Amino acid sequence: MTNQKIQQKPLTKQQRWVFNLMLLVIPVIFFLLLEGSLRLLHTGTDLSLFVRSENYPGYLEINRQVNQRYFTRMDDTSPTNDIFLEEKPDTCYRIFVLGGSSTRGFPYQAGTSFPRILYYRLQDAYPHLRIEVVNLSASAINSYTYIDQVDEILDHKPDLMLLYGGHNEYYGVMGVGSVDKGGNARWMKLLRIKLVHLKTYQLLQGAFLKIKLGVSDKQADEAETLMSRIVKDKEIIYGSKLYHKGIEQFSKNVEAVVKKAGQQNVPVLMSELVSNVSEQTPFQSVATDELPAASDVFRQASIEAEKGNYLDAKTLYEKAKDLDVIRFRAPEAMNEVLSQISNEYGLPLVPMKKYFEEASPNGLIGNELMLEHLHPNIDGYFLMAEAFFNTIVDNQLLKQAPQMPLRSSQSYRQGWGFTELDSLIGDLNIRSIKSGWPFKPENETNRFLATYRPTGMVDSMAYAYLIKSSTDRHIEDEHIQLAQFYAKAGLNEKAFQEYLSLIRLHPYIADLYFDASRYLIAQKRYEEALTLILSAPNMPADYFFYYMTGTLRVRMGRMHEGIQDLEKALFIRPETFQSMKILLPLYTAYHSVKDGENKDRVLKLIRIENPAFVEPSEAAPEKTVIKKITFEAVYDRAMMLIQRGELGEAMELLVATNQMKETAPAHKLIGMIYLMQKNHDLAYEYCLKSYRIDPADYDNLSNLFILSLMKKNMNLAAEVLNHFRQLNYDAEKLRRLERLYDKRMAELEAEKTALP
Repeated sequence: MTNQKIQQKPLTKQQRWVFNLMLLVIPVIFFLLLEGSLRLLHTGTDLSLFVRSENYPGYLEINRQVNQRYFTRMDDTSPTNDIFLEEKPDTCYRIFVLGGSSTRGFPYQAGTSFPRILYYRLQDAYPHLRIEVVNLSASAINSYTYIDQVDEILDHKPDLMLLYGGHNEYYGVMGVGSVDKGGNARWMKLLRIKLVHLKTYQLLQGAFLKIKLGVSDKQADEAETLMSRIVKDKEIIYGSKLYHKGIEQFSKNVEAVVKKAGQQNVPVLMSELVSNVSEQTPFQSVATDELPAASDVFRQASIEAEKGNYLDAKTLYEKAKDLDVIRFRAPEAMNEVLSQISNEYGLPLVPMKKYFEEASPNGLIGNELMLEHLHPNIDGYFLMAEAFFNTIVDNQLLKQAPQMPLRSSQSYRQGWGFTELDSLIGDLNIRSIKSGWPFKPENETNRFLATYRPTGMVDSMAYAYLIKSSTDRHIEDEHIQLAQFYAKAGLNEKAFQEYLSLIRLHPYIADLYFDASRYLIAQKRYEEALTLILSAPNMPADYFFYYMTGTLRVRMGRMHEGIQDLEKALFIRPETFQSMKILLPLYTAYHSVKDGENKDRVLKLIRIENPAFVEPSEAAPEKTVIKKITFEAVYDRAMMLIQRGELGEAMELLVATNQMKETAPAHKLIGMIYLMQKNHDLAYEYCLKSYRIDPADYDNLSNLFILSLMKKNMNLAAEVLNHFRQLNYDAEKLRRLERLYDKRMAELEAEKTALP
């Protein structure tokens, strides 16, 4: 038997073509099957820019997960809560806004951002239009997000796009010096933000990062700020390859956005960038053979400013900013790019530098309008809104003149609803940032929030809000709690301002307008309450709306309008709503306009609910109405007097109340007054009385604990401390009380030891 060599026949040309085709088709089929399976199993994340709103039927809102498109190595920053109609009406003028943290309103809430201020200004100037301003900004994003989102924006028929961005081109996500740069070439970054919508890509990316990083960068030290975590290439020297790369990516991305929008006749209104040049020293200086150190130029600028040579000083300050190798502030080349693109495409450019320089001493932008290196303070944000508003009006971008007289920017600023809580949250945010890199040396741990000790109630609330995780933070709870506290103290205007702050943050939540109006009504500011309710952009015309507007109009003496609203409320009210609330003001209105027939009709309805109801005309002349005075009202009055410093009058009121009935709140407030007067013996006596009646009052427990330590009654102090533990008192505050107790015990032991 012989071995025969088996010869393979060579593939024909047709067979080779089929084989090669199969090599291509099989992976594609596999990918399609895998992608389809992952979608069916709802694996991965929906990264659409807009999603249908769950809370507002007929509206779209910004997808809370959208920024996961860009962030991979660290937690994504959150978008705003803006919404807009899914079906755009003819009378709607829709604006989308692009930008970073300054456009987001940092370090404040988005209700104080320039897009939100601009929304109110435009709505007031063009009341016949429905104005929609959708703020797409977020912290640490840059121009790659603009070009990524523009197609989805254009799908929703914008009339105008606004752009304030450029500071994040170096260190923002996908910036040239970012830890999360998304590739070294522009095409790689653009490909990545297209592929990220695929569930397969999300799966592979997650697995790759877990293998590569081991422990995710998202678990970074909580003491680090976003600024310190996002930077990879810290030193970017002026004129270097990386420096020019940042400008180049900004130029190409912004021009691409303008060009795409222009193809659909949507103008893009861009703004110059501003930053703190005169009072923010360069973060880091590097001198080269060709370039001086940024710090040297900054000192020279300061010398020129002291001499009064402000134009020369401005030029030098801007040069020092550009030479700063830590690039959190956009170089002036970015403004040149914006000017060039605006000119090329025939678009106006918001002269933001002019606005800020004219509002700054000697034309040098510094701490008067800036909180640190580039984020405006509250006045700066109103100035930004002013600059955008004037540019829109002057260039007739709404294609018509304003229909109403224009109000000043200052009038908006004064009545905005920016409260002490808002201010303190912003202040703590900035102080935390400035306690870390690049404001402090890189090797110095940022311990600001860990070591900060609040000094008052509002400060404590601001601090408590900031130290919570981002998922547990609800600024609404803080404002509402504070409003309730103010209302109990009789400070209705301050309570109103807390709700007004929430309205600026959530202009589409109707209930906020009703809640806020209560505090105006308490001040008998009926017209303002009515105007506020009518200003809500998404107010449902339900029974409660008509009940509120009708009641207010009756109180204002506008009886016929009030009757119309109250009759509507009566007709559509649910059975659960007490009809007497509507019938009584309706009866008053008909009585006032002398409509006897309808007055009798309403009277019959009232007597069905309350047969004992007596008409005012039927009451005996000598009969007087006795107002029911509740103990709660007395305490509220006493608290208001204490807040005003009228301690004597508050004491008289509380002592008189105690003579009728001794209560824990009255004893507590009397003890508080004595404590304020430094009469510690009587303060101790009354706080103890309050404690014996109500041992669960936090405020009284705190006062009694301190007084017990002063009186050396350590048994009582220990008893009170134990109550705090049982009431699940704040852990950090409890530790402070325990330290006070231990310290006082040590002092008393030392006194015993010192005795002869």
